[in-house]
Amino acid sequence: MDKSIIKGLNDKLYEKRKSTALELEELVKQCLIDGDYDRIDKIIGELCRDYAYALHQPMSRNAGLMGLAASAIALGVNDVGRYLRSILPPVLACFGDQNDQVRFYACESLYNIAKIAKGEILPYFNEIFDVLCKISADTENSVRGAAELLDRLIKDIVAERASSYISIVNNDPHDVPSAITADPLSGNVYQEQYEQNDALAFSLQKFIPLLSERIYAINPDTRVFLINWLNVLLNIPGLELITYLPSFLGGLFSFLGDSHKDVRTMTHSLMDVLLHEVQEISKLQIERRIKQQQEIEERNKMLEQKKETKKNDGTLIAEKKKSLLNAFEELSNDNISQIKTPNETPNFSQDEFSKHEIIQEQQQLQPLVHDGEEYIPGQDIQISFPEIISILVNNLASSETEVQLIAMHWIDVILDLSPDDFIPFLSHILSVLLKLLSDSDPDINQLAHNLNRQFLQLSGDYNPSQPGSQHEIPYGTIVNTLTLQFFDGKVEAKIAYLEWLQLIYRKVPGQIIDHNDSMFLTLLKSLSSNHATLIAKALDLLQSLCSNSNDDYLRKFLEDFLKLLKKDPKLLKNGANYIMRQICVKLSPESVYKTISSILNSYDDVIFVRMVIQILSNILITSPEMYYLRVKLRQGDDRPFFNTLFKSWCYNSVSIIALCLVSESYELAYSVLQIYANYEVKINDLVQLDMLVQLFESPIFTRMRLQLLEQQKYPYLYKCLYGILMILPQTKAFEILNRRLSSANIWASQPYSGPSSNMNIHSSRSISNSTAGLNSSSTSETSSQRIVSQNKLYYQELQEHFKTIIEQEQSAMHQNLMKESDWPLLGTYLDTPEERTFPSIVPSRNITADLGNAVAAEQSIEQPMDNSSIIYHPSDSAKGSLRTIASKFTPRNGEHQ
Repeated sequence: MDKSIIKGLNDKLYEKRKSTALELEELVKQCLIDGDYDRIDKIIGELCRDYAYALHQPMSRNAGLMGLAASAIALGVNDVGRYLRSILPPVLACFGDQNDQVRFYACESLYNIAKIAKGEILPYFNEIFDVLCKISADTENSVRGAAELLDRLIKDIVAERASSYISIVNNDPHDVPSAITADPLSGNVYQEQYEQNDALAFSLQKFIPLLSERIYAINPDTRVFLINWLNVLLNIPGLELITYLPSFLGGLFSFLGDSHKDVRTMTHSLMDVLLHEVQEISKLQIERRIKQQQEIEERNKMLEQKKETKKNDGTLIAEKKKSLLNAFEELSNDNISQIKTPNETPNFSQDEFSKHEIIQEQQQLQPLVHDGEEYIPGQDIQISFPEIISILVNNLASSETEVQLIAMHWIDVILDLSPDDFIPFLSHILSVLLKLLSDSDPDINQLAHNLNRQFLQLSGDYNPSQPGSQHEIPYGTIVNTLTLQFFDGKVEAKIAYLEWLQLIYRKVPGQIIDHNDSMFLTLLKSLSSNHATLIAKALDLLQSLCSNSNDDYLRKFLEDFLKLLKKDPKLLKNGANYIMRQICVKLSPESVYKTISSILNSYDDVIFVRMVIQILSNILITSPEMYYLRVKLRQGDDRPFFNTLFKSWCYNSVSIIALCLVSESYELAYSVLQIYANYEVKINDLVQLDMLVQLFESPIFTRMRLQLLEQQKYPYLYKCLYGILMILPQTKAFEILNRRLSSANIWASQPYSGPSSNMNIHSSRSISNSTAGLNSSSTSETSSQRIVSQNKLYYQELQEHFKTIIEQEQSAMHQNLMKESDWPLLGTYLDTPEERTFPSIVPSRNITADLGNAVAAEQSIEQPMDNSSIIYHPSDSAKGSLRTIASKFTPRNGEHQ
């Protein structure tokens, strides 16, 4: 450079430097005219070395920036591209200068350079974008204003030229192929095989890594800058930014949690546009595939129809050919071979003729083939849904409500577009989604329930063996993941978890069986809840698990269930009766009773065993669902079953008596009563007898009450009932039973008419063991009375067992081995605590527990000396009755009254 130019660039006055820059511009233009490119190289080298890179000399750097901009303007559009590699680096370096004036002039210099270079600046887009991203958050207002002007210019250049511009430095502009071509005949537009590569000035593939790094910026101004640029790039045709959506989608989700409302609003708008773009592209590709498939099917169908037509008309074609040949022969015989028929038919064989017609048909159906494919915007865009789904699932666990809502909305939309891609992520999705089912926000709650239903339907309908299915549902992983979440989740999550287990068991039972330990824990945890729907779901799953007569599975579950009752006194008191009844409803009552009875034999805790037996006895007597089981016991066809129940229930004497009365084994009931009366009667048993007598008035014992009319036929029934009457103190139950027996005594002296009487209402109907047989007509008659001579040995064995149990219990009591239990006092089936806990699911009863009307006043009682368990009755009248009963057996002066 001339000395005058050097001096002018170093001047302190801006106007002087500006005029000197104009002189430098004229100098470079003259060198360009003269072809003196060496001097141009030296001038640019001097500006970079001595001015733009001058550290700690702001004035020199300002002069260098002005000089480089003037040089670029002088070079013009055609020649500036060759020198950008030298001009741009020092200019971009000045954007990081500590002096705000230097940064301002850097923006001005780059603005002037870009205005001249235009598309040639695109190969350096990453470097320019990087400095713009940093300076967009500059603290100096003047610098930020200059940066905004520069940013607008760069956006205009990118929007205009990024998709097709190729730098003239590396390529001849005349060799650049066009992105699209038009058919001159049809006017259709076709897309060429033209992909972005290194030859293009702008490379989206090279820009995406930088964008992925900058997208996690925290500064609000930088975030606004990035959102604006994404909008620009998204609207440029041919760039296909949506293809790289997974690279920046995660960062956009972080923008939704920004404290500035403007950032959140702009991000919402951009994400709506992105989601709409994904929907449009996916629908376009789906429609295209469907159209292609339909065209193929129609073409094949038409070809098949054509073949069938030619096959059917083969005879006609042969006849036509033969007639034509004959005509030609006749014409040649008449010497008129020179005559030509206007519609002469080629001499094809039948097969050749058919083949020729088929080829013609195919040519008619086949569309015109061009070098390029018919252009449809978005047809070749590939979106990686698995990567997008992974980002969405990670944001489901966000603490920001807005982030969760947007993520769930995206999942809902993509689930309709590409459901199969969610299969590998089901375990991760459900571990987060089920927690949101009980979210306090109603929008999140509703979306979570909707998504859960869709995933249930997807998993239920998904078939990995179908064509196109590429994934296997990770059932085992789902079970493990959800089991860990179950114990910390809320009720809605637990219900959904049980629904998933039912689905998995229906699809792959083996996966559930392999996790039976965790399955038992979840079922037991559900049953211990006081939520009716959760209990119902757990029982439904239990029914499914045991539907295939899996006795081992049922036994394992009932063992754990009894352990849970033993550990949780509150559950035993408030919910055991209802849960046990529902288990019997869902499963086979006979299997449940048989299994529990065998399990109770291994328990040493007599008090707990009594409580469980009383629950089973209550359900057997009162539950309508136990009707067929009561009929089976009354028929006496399955003695091993009765024998199992009897031996297991011996720890609860009143339940044994109730079992015998239900099965109409009156002789055995009377024998049990006699053995029982030889030992000390406990208050607990008196209360149970009191309530059993009240149940005699219920419809369950209608048959037994009718049998009181035939004393000669049922003598032991009378003895048993009178025995109970003699054991009871004179309470209201005593009065009820006494009145019932007194009303039947008038018939006691009547002679027995025998089973041959036509009006014998006591003849029992033969009911088959199956359910279908129970609903059919009677096929034979059996006597309901148990003949003593046939049952003597059988009853003797049971009596001996009962006597042994009673003696062991009495011996343990007197040796003070039976300690006071910490268990809560158990409610009764007349007014059960679960009726208060589950008022909507426990049917109302017509039986009332009015045991207190027999006494005029209540008085306090002392603790019985036998340390026996006292069954609690929740009604006030029952408490009064209990005190009255206890008062008759309260020790006075060390002796029993």
